[in-house]
Amino acid sequence: MTTFAAIALLAQSMMPVQGAEGDPFWSATAPTNEVRVAMMVLEERNMPFVQAKLGGVDCTLLLDTGATHTTFDLAFVKSALPDVKLQPVMLMGDSNVEGSPAFFRVESLDIGGAKFGDFGAMALNLSHLPASMGVRVDGILGMSTIGRVPFVLSLSRGEVVFCPGDEARKGFDKWTTRFPGDPMSIVLKAVNGDKAFGMIVDSGASMTFLLSATGWPATGEKADFSAIDINGSTDLAPQRGESGRLIVGRDLALEISPLVVDSRDPTMNRIGSDTLRRYDMIVDGFKVSFRP
Repeated sequence: MTTFAAIALLAQSMMPVQGAEGDPFWSATAPTNEVRVAMMVLEERNMPFVQAKLGGVDCTLLLDTGATHTTFDLAFVKSALPDVKLQPVMLMGDSNVEGSPAFFRVESLDIGGAKFGDFGAMALNLSHLPASMGVRVDGILGMSTIGRVPFVLSLSRGEVVFCPGDEARKGFDKWTTRFPGDPMSIVLKAVNGDKAFGMIVDSGASMTFLLSATGWPATGEKADFSAIDINGSTDLAPQRGESGRLIVGRDLALEISPLVVDSRDPTMNRIGSDTLRRYDMIVDGFKVSFRP
Protein backbone atom coordinates (compact mmCIF):
# COMPACT_ATOMS: atom_id res chain seq x y z
CA MET A 1 0.00 0.00 0.00
CA THR A 2 1.29 3.43 -0.84
CA THR A 3 1.84 6.24 1.61
CA PHE A 4 -1.04 8.28 0.22
CA ALA A 5 -3.47 5.37 0.51
CA ALA A 6 -2.57 4.90 4.16
CA ILE A 7 -3.26 8.60 4.74
CA ALA A 8 -6.61 8.51 2.99
CA LEU A 9 -7.76 5.34 4.71
CA LEU A 10 -6.65 6.84 8.00
CA ALA A 11 -9.12 9.66 7.57
CA GLN A 12 -11.94 7.57 6.16
CA SER A 13 -11.77 4.94 8.87
CA MET A 14 -12.38 7.20 11.81
CA MET A 15 -15.57 8.68 13.16
CA PRO A 16 -18.63 8.83 10.92
CA VAL A 17 -18.59 12.08 8.98
CA GLN A 18 -21.81 14.07 8.96
CA GLY A 19 -20.48 16.92 6.85
CA ALA A 20 -22.38 19.58 8.79
CA GLU A 21 -21.27 22.63 10.69
CA GLY A 22 -22.17 20.87 13.93
CA ASP A 23 -19.58 18.18 13.25
CA PRO A 24 -16.68 18.49 15.73
CA PHE A 25 -14.12 18.30 12.90
CA TRP A 26 -15.75 21.01 10.77
CA SER A 27 -13.86 24.32 10.89
CA ALA A 28 -16.09 26.89 12.59
CA THR A 29 -14.13 29.92 11.32
CA ALA A 30 -12.62 30.35 7.87
CA PRO A 31 -11.56 33.13 5.47
CA THR A 32 -14.26 35.14 3.72
CA ASN A 33 -12.08 37.00 1.21
CA GLU A 34 -9.76 35.65 -1.49
CA VAL A 35 -6.40 34.43 -0.19
CA ARG A 36 -3.69 33.05 -2.52
CA VAL A 37 -1.33 30.61 -0.82
CA ALA A 38 1.91 29.32 -2.35
CA MET A 39 2.51 25.58 -2.38
CA MET A 40 5.63 23.49 -2.73
CA VAL A 41 4.94 20.68 -5.21
CA LEU A 42 7.32 17.71 -5.14
CA GLU A 43 8.66 17.27 -8.66
CA GLU A 44 8.75 13.47 -8.82
CA ARG A 45 5.63 12.76 -6.77
CA ASN A 46 3.65 15.94 -7.62
CA MET A 47 2.22 16.14 -4.10
CA PRO A 48 1.53 19.67 -2.71
CA PHE A 49 2.71 21.08 0.61
CA VAL A 50 1.82 24.38 2.31
CA GLN A 51 3.49 26.31 5.10
CA ALA A 52 1.17 27.04 8.01
CA LYS A 53 1.12 28.07 11.65
CA LEU A 54 -0.63 25.90 14.23
CA GLY A 55 -1.27 28.10 17.25
CA GLY A 56 1.50 30.38 15.96
CA VAL A 57 4.04 27.54 15.50
CA ASP A 58 5.42 26.93 11.98
CA CYS A 59 4.51 23.64 10.32
CA THR A 60 4.61 21.95 6.92
CA LEU A 61 1.40 20.23 5.82
CA LEU A 62 0.54 17.93 2.93
CA LEU A 63 -2.55 19.40 1.26
CA ASP A 64 -4.55 16.22 0.78
CA THR A 65 -8.00 16.40 -0.83
CA GLY A 66 -8.20 12.63 -0.37
CA ALA A 67 -8.11 12.96 3.43
CA THR A 68 -11.43 13.67 5.09
CA HIS A 69 -9.82 14.87 8.34
CA THR A 70 -6.87 17.10 9.17
CA THR A 71 -4.23 15.11 11.07
CA PHE A 72 -1.02 16.29 12.77
CA ASP A 73 2.02 14.33 13.86
CA LEU A 74 1.63 13.48 17.54
CA ALA A 75 5.15 14.56 18.56
CA PHE A 76 4.71 17.88 16.75
CA VAL A 77 1.40 18.56 18.51
CA LYS A 78 2.92 17.88 21.94
CA SER A 79 5.83 20.19 21.13
CA ALA A 80 3.80 23.00 19.53
CA LEU A 81 0.88 22.84 21.97
CA PRO A 82 2.28 21.49 25.27
CA ASP A 83 -0.92 22.24 27.17
CA VAL A 84 -3.29 20.71 24.62
CA LYS A 85 -5.81 18.11 25.80
CA LEU A 86 -5.65 14.91 23.75
CA GLN A 87 -8.65 12.56 23.79
CA PRO A 88 -8.41 8.96 22.49
CA VAL A 89 -10.46 8.16 19.40
CA MET A 90 -11.77 4.72 18.43
CA LEU A 91 -11.19 3.69 14.83
CA MET A 92 -14.29 2.49 13.01
CA GLY A 93 -14.34 -0.43 10.58
CA ASP A 94 -11.32 -1.72 8.67
CA SER A 95 -8.15 0.32 9.01
CA ASN A 96 -4.47 0.01 8.17
CA VAL A 97 -3.58 2.61 10.80
CA GLU A 98 -1.03 1.52 13.35
CA GLY A 99 -1.54 3.08 16.76
CA SER A 100 -4.44 4.95 18.31
CA PRO A 101 -5.17 8.48 17.12
CA ALA A 102 -6.19 11.25 19.48
CA PHE A 103 -8.62 14.13 19.07
CA PHE A 104 -7.80 17.73 19.98
CA ARG A 105 -9.20 21.20 19.38
CA VAL A 106 -7.42 23.61 17.06
CA GLU A 107 -7.95 27.21 18.08
CA SER A 108 -6.10 28.68 15.10
CA LEU A 109 -4.50 27.43 11.91
CA ASP A 110 -3.04 30.10 9.62
CA ILE A 111 -2.35 28.78 6.12
CA GLY A 112 -0.43 31.53 4.37
CA GLY A 113 -2.87 34.17 5.57
CA ALA A 114 -5.98 32.01 5.23
CA LYS A 115 -7.11 31.68 8.81
CA PHE A 116 -9.13 28.71 10.01
CA GLY A 117 -10.01 27.92 13.58
CA ASP A 118 -12.14 26.30 16.25
CA PHE A 119 -12.21 22.78 14.84
CA GLY A 120 -11.22 19.27 15.78
CA ALA A 121 -8.17 17.51 14.38
CA MET A 122 -6.37 14.21 14.82
CA ALA A 123 -2.95 13.55 16.33
CA LEU A 124 -1.12 10.41 15.25
CA ASN A 125 2.46 9.22 14.84
CA LEU A 126 3.34 10.32 11.30
CA SER A 127 7.11 10.08 11.73
CA HIS A 128 7.44 7.72 8.75
CA LEU A 129 6.26 10.38 6.27
CA PRO A 130 9.36 12.63 6.18
CA ALA A 131 11.60 9.65 5.47
CA SER A 132 9.41 8.32 2.66
CA MET A 133 8.73 11.72 1.05
CA GLY A 134 12.10 13.35 1.61
CA VAL A 135 10.64 16.55 3.09
CA ARG A 136 9.46 17.76 6.46
CA VAL A 137 5.86 16.69 7.14
CA ASP A 138 4.14 17.89 10.32
CA GLY A 139 0.65 16.93 9.28
CA ILE A 140 -2.01 16.34 6.65
CA LEU A 141 -4.38 19.15 5.70
CA GLY A 142 -7.70 17.45 4.97
CA MET A 143 -11.13 18.41 3.72
CA SER A 144 -12.58 18.93 7.21
CA THR A 145 -10.59 22.19 7.16
CA ILE A 146 -10.14 23.35 3.58
CA GLY A 147 -13.58 22.12 2.49
CA ARG A 148 -15.11 24.83 4.66
CA VAL A 149 -14.76 27.35 1.78
CA PRO A 150 -14.53 27.23 -2.03
CA PHE A 151 -10.97 26.80 -3.28
CA VAL A 152 -8.96 26.51 -6.48
CA LEU A 153 -6.08 24.02 -6.45
CA SER A 154 -3.37 24.58 -9.06
CA LEU A 155 -0.41 22.23 -8.87
CA SER A 156 1.00 23.62 -12.12
CA ARG A 157 1.11 27.14 -10.67
CA GLY A 158 2.01 26.01 -7.18
CA GLU A 159 -0.85 27.73 -5.39
CA VAL A 160 -4.19 27.20 -3.71
CA VAL A 161 -6.73 30.04 -3.75
CA PHE A 162 -9.25 30.12 -0.94
CA CYS A 163 -12.53 32.01 -1.57
CA PRO A 164 -11.58 32.60 -5.22
CA GLY A 165 -12.85 35.75 -6.94
CA ASP A 166 -14.02 36.16 -10.53
CA GLU A 167 -10.52 36.21 -12.03
CA ALA A 168 -9.47 32.98 -10.29
CA ARG A 169 -12.69 31.30 -11.44
CA LYS A 170 -12.20 31.98 -15.16
CA GLY A 171 -12.06 28.98 -17.45
CA PHE A 172 -14.02 26.55 -15.27
CA ASP A 173 -16.84 25.96 -17.74
CA LYS A 174 -18.11 22.42 -17.13
CA TRP A 175 -19.18 21.38 -13.66
CA THR A 176 -19.81 17.99 -12.14
CA THR A 177 -21.59 17.12 -8.91
CA ARG A 178 -19.73 15.50 -6.04
CA PHE A 179 -21.00 12.04 -5.18
CA PRO A 180 -22.02 11.37 -2.52
CA GLY A 181 -22.87 14.83 -1.22
CA ASP A 182 -20.30 14.92 1.57
CA PRO A 183 -18.24 18.11 2.10
CA MET A 184 -15.36 16.06 3.50
CA SER A 185 -14.92 13.78 0.47
CA ILE A 186 -14.37 14.78 -3.15
CA VAL A 187 -15.97 11.80 -4.89
CA LEU A 188 -17.03 12.12 -8.53
CA LYS A 189 -19.05 9.72 -10.67
CA ALA A 190 -16.87 8.51 -13.54
CA VAL A 191 -17.73 6.50 -16.63
CA ASN A 192 -15.63 4.20 -18.80
CA GLY A 193 -17.72 2.71 -21.58
CA ASP A 194 -20.75 1.15 -19.88
CA LYS A 195 -19.08 1.07 -16.44
CA ALA A 196 -19.96 3.77 -13.90
CA PHE A 197 -18.01 4.07 -10.66
CA GLY A 198 -16.87 6.53 -8.00
CA MET A 199 -13.52 8.35 -8.17
CA ILE A 200 -11.86 10.03 -5.19
CA VAL A 201 -9.96 13.19 -6.14
CA ASP A 202 -6.77 12.81 -4.13
CA SER A 203 -4.02 15.46 -4.24
CA GLY A 204 -2.15 13.37 -1.67
CA ALA A 205 -1.81 10.53 -4.19
CA SER A 206 1.21 10.66 -6.45
CA MET A 207 -0.49 8.53 -9.11
CA THR A 208 -3.95 7.98 -10.61
CA PHE A 209 -5.32 4.48 -9.90
CA LEU A 210 -8.19 2.54 -11.45
CA LEU A 211 -9.50 -0.88 -10.54
CA SER A 212 -9.32 -3.48 -13.30
CA ALA A 213 -13.07 -3.98 -12.75
CA THR A 214 -13.68 -0.57 -14.32
CA GLY A 215 -12.56 -2.03 -17.65
CA TRP A 216 -9.73 0.44 -18.19
CA PRO A 217 -7.18 -1.23 -20.51
CA ALA A 218 -3.80 -2.15 -19.06
CA THR A 219 -0.60 -2.40 -21.08
CA GLY A 220 0.63 -5.50 -19.25
CA GLU A 221 3.71 -3.59 -18.07
CA LYS A 222 4.25 -3.77 -14.33
CA ALA A 223 4.54 -0.42 -12.55
CA ASP A 224 7.79 0.72 -11.00
CA PHE A 225 6.96 0.72 -7.29
CA SER A 226 9.83 3.09 -6.50
CA ALA A 227 7.99 5.75 -8.48
CA ILE A 228 4.86 5.60 -6.33
CA ASP A 229 6.45 5.42 -2.91
CA ILE A 230 5.37 2.05 -1.55
CA ASN A 231 4.97 2.06 2.22
CA GLY A 232 3.90 -1.39 3.32
CA SER A 233 2.11 -4.07 1.30
CA THR A 234 3.05 -4.50 -2.36
CA ASP A 235 0.46 -7.14 -3.16
CA LEU A 236 -1.60 -4.84 -5.42
CA ALA A 237 0.82 -5.42 -8.34
CA PRO A 238 -0.39 -2.49 -10.47
CA GLN A 239 0.11 -2.45 -14.21
CA ARG A 240 0.51 0.65 -16.31
CA GLY A 241 -2.76 1.57 -17.97
CA GLU A 242 -3.18 3.02 -21.41
CA SER A 243 -3.46 6.79 -21.68
CA GLY A 244 -6.97 7.95 -22.47
CA ARG A 245 -9.90 10.16 -21.57
CA LEU A 246 -11.91 9.54 -18.43
CA ILE A 247 -15.42 11.02 -18.35
CA VAL A 248 -16.50 12.48 -15.00
CA GLY A 249 -19.98 13.78 -14.45
CA ARG A 250 -21.95 14.02 -17.68
CA ASP A 251 -19.36 15.14 -20.20
CA LEU A 252 -16.25 16.48 -18.49
CA ALA A 253 -13.25 14.58 -19.92
CA LEU A 254 -9.87 14.26 -18.20
CA GLU A 255 -6.73 12.94 -19.86
CA ILE A 256 -5.24 10.29 -17.58
CA SER A 257 -2.40 7.73 -17.60
CA PRO A 258 -3.46 5.52 -14.67
CA LEU A 259 -2.11 2.48 -12.92
CA VAL A 260 -4.55 -0.44 -13.08
CA VAL A 261 -4.85 -2.65 -9.98
CA ASP A 262 -6.66 -5.86 -9.09
CA SER A 263 -8.49 -5.15 -5.86
CA ARG A 264 -11.97 -5.21 -4.39
CA ASP A 265 -11.44 -1.93 -2.59
CA PRO A 266 -13.51 0.74 -4.42
CA THR A 267 -11.54 3.52 -2.71
CA MET A 268 -8.56 2.58 -4.90
CA ASN A 269 -10.24 4.47 -7.77
CA ARG A 270 -8.34 7.74 -7.37
CA ILE A 271 -7.56 10.77 -9.49
CA GLY A 272 -4.03 11.46 -8.26
CA SER A 273 -1.71 14.42 -8.41
CA ASP A 274 -0.13 13.24 -11.68
CA THR A 275 -3.48 14.06 -13.32
CA LEU A 276 -4.08 17.16 -11.19
CA ARG A 277 -0.70 18.49 -12.37
CA ARG A 278 -2.31 18.81 -15.82
CA TYR A 279 -5.45 20.58 -14.60
CA ASP A 280 -6.51 23.26 -12.18
CA MET A 281 -9.44 22.18 -10.01
CA ILE A 282 -12.10 24.27 -8.30
CA VAL A 283 -14.21 22.88 -5.46
CA ASP A 284 -17.26 24.95 -4.59
CA GLY A 285 -19.81 23.35 -2.31
CA PHE A 286 -20.99 20.17 -4.00
CA LYS A 287 -19.61 21.15 -7.42
CA VAL A 288 -16.21 20.49 -8.96
CA SER A 289 -14.69 21.60 -12.25
CA PHE A 290 -11.33 21.33 -14.03
CA ARG A 291 -9.47 23.48 -16.55
CA PRO A 292 -6.27 22.68 -18.48
